[in-house]
Amino acid sequence: MKSESMLATEKMLDVVRILLDEVQPESLFVKILEVAKDVLHADAAVLDTGGENAIHLSNPEQVAISISAVKQAKLEKKAVVWNQLDDDTADLSKSIVQNQLTSIMVSPFRTPESEAGYLYLQRAAREEPFTEDDSALFDSFVMVCEKFAFAAFDRLRDKESLNVLRNVIRKDGIVYSSKAMASLIALADKLAELPMPVIIRGETGTGKEVIARYIHRHSPRADKPFVAVNCGAIPEHLMESLLFGHAKGSFTGAIETRKGFFEEADGGTIFLDEIGELPMNMQVKLLRVLQEKHITRVGDNREIPVNVRIISATHVDLEEAVKAKRFREDLYFRIQVMPVEMPPLRDRGQDVVLLAEEFLTRYGAEYGRGKFHLSRNAEKAMLSYHWPGNVRELENKVQKALVQAVHGVVQPADLGLGDVQAQAKESPRTLKEAREIVEREVIGRALSDSNANLTLAATILGIDRKVLREIMERLGMKKEDYKK
Repeated sequence: MKSESMLATEKMLDVVRILLDEVQPESLFVKILEVAKDVLHADAAVLDTGGENAIHLSNPEQVAISISAVKQAKLEKKAVVWNQLDDDTADLSKSIVQNQLTSIMVSPFRTPESEAGYLYLQRAAREEPFTEDDSALFDSFVMVCEKFAFAAFDRLRDKESLNVLRNVIRKDGIVYSSKAMASLIALADKLAELPMPVIIRGETGTGKEVIARYIHRHSPRADKPFVAVNCGAIPEHLMESLLFGHAKGSFTGAIETRKGFFEEADGGTIFLDEIGELPMNMQVKLLRVLQEKHITRVGDNREIPVNVRIISATHVDLEEAVKAKRFREDLYFRIQVMPVEMPPLRDRGQDVVLLAEEFLTRYGAEYGRGKFHLSRNAEKAMLSYHWPGNVRELENKVQKALVQAVHGVVQPADLGLGDVQAQAKESPRTLKEAREIVEREVIGRALSDSNANLTLAATILGIDRKVLREIMERLGMKKEDYKK
């Protein structure tokens, strides 16, 4: 049987582990509020970080607090307790009685952005009041939490600095550092303002719909519908009805008149994914819509005007399809006004690691698995793998890894890339070869992290810039190869 002191120690260790798991200040504050309420057996808790960008959290959502109590705690610069029987401060006594409380406990709470915050706890009537021991524990708890908050802000600043250093860009949900993606986004920004048709080409899983949605969101049509249609997934006998709608009674089962995808997208954008899979008869009808800007529902003779921007996508070689008479040449020239080429993931360099980290954060929270990070070996394995399924395959592997990984660290085997890591390893035969392999790897990583800035890379490595240049010359390494 465990002693009370051992149980208390275990509980405090659990608290520390919970808070250490949170690396973002916002999520850390939520956990601090939850833990404070739980550990100190409060009925309600409020955390306000103060300052211009104050974060105000309360559990439950609506808590009436005593402003006098907050002011007094800030004045004394420590955790203080007020009970129902205390009559030193009339305002406090009135607040306690009016809100049907037994007692209040509040402490100042500092962050790197403000010293005007506070953490506030209260117990409802008929509960035991807070004691001086509770106050001492609360004081220590707040002191530890402030250190966690300062550390979280430091980590955030370090990450932001490293992101700037690595030229990491996060734009409207898209993260990248590669030149290929920077060029793609620059082109997408230009196309967003223009009304012309766009075709997005690239391998399966590269994120063609992501870019299509990006173009729509940055266009004058952003407040209108975006309708995505996978042409390869629609049965041929249903395609015309789904695209252009149908009139009541036009075929068996048509019990009412229905709009098609084009009408639903009126004023906005329709995204025709896998347009190369369209049957020839539908290619003729789509061409007519592009030329005449109206549709005709199945079983109806009326022409209905539609104002729709068409963004299409395909992974097939349309030029070959045109030669083979599988795709109409006139439609090809209509949709091929401005082609956008999606780079495969294997050509995006460090983007694969950035994307994996994003997926780990997203699905770790969604699956309730907490915070995970990639081991260095996992990063190497991902950079060595050729990713035939591109971003979609990466997302799938990260989801599986979250199920398999332990201790918050994702290893190559968790990603299904254990064999890749083994193949990537070259067994050096001499000590000199082994040393050169390690030097090349460590220097390459520093050059990548510093965006080929030799002074910064030398600082990271802890050597003189001149020494770094000499080693690079000996290894035949060029800084241009590591510039993003």
